[in-house]
Amino acid sequence: MERVASILERERDHLEVLLFKLVETRLILRANELRFLGRATGEVDDARTRCREVDLVRAATVATHVGGTTLRHLAAASPEPWPGILRDHHDALTTLVSEIELTAHQNAELARLGLEAMQLAPVGVGAAGPISDGDELVRLARGAALTSVLGTAARLRMPDLLAFLR
Repeated sequence: MERVASILERERDHLEVLLFKLVETRLILRANELRFLGRATGEVDDARTRCREVDLVRAATVATHVGGTTLRHLAAASPEPWPGILRDHHDALTTLVSEIELTAHQNAELARLGLEAMQLAPVGVGAAGPISDGDELVRLARGAALTSVLGTAARLRMPDLLAFLR
C-alpha cells in the first residue's frame, strides 16, 4: 500500500502543477497578454503529459499489486492506517480534478470570447487607417494563440483518473 500512496502523492503534485499552469494561462488571458499564450499552453500540455504518465504508473501499480479497483474500494479493503490515508488522497484528488476542469472551462470561455471579439473587429482597417501586413500577422498570431487555449482545454480529459476516483 505504501507504493500506491507514494504514487498518489506524486499524482497530486503533478495535478497541482497542472492547475497552476491553467491558472497562469487564465491570468494571461485576462491581462490580454496574448504574446505569452503559446508558452503558457505549451507548459499546460507538458504538465498534462506528466500527469498522464504518473496516471499510467498508478493504474499499472494498482492493477498489479491490489487487483485494479477504485480508490474508495482500496480504502475500504485496506488495513489500518491506510483507509484514512487513501480517503485523504481521494478527497484531495477529487478536489484537484474539479478545479482543473473548472479552470480549463474558464480558459476556454475566455479564449472563445477573444476569438469572437476578433471576428467582430473590422478586418483591414484600424483606428489610424489601413492595417499593415505586420498588424495582420499580429491578428493571426492572436487568433492562433486563442485557438491553442481551446485545444489545450479539450485535451485535458482524464477518464482513467475519474474512473479510479469513483
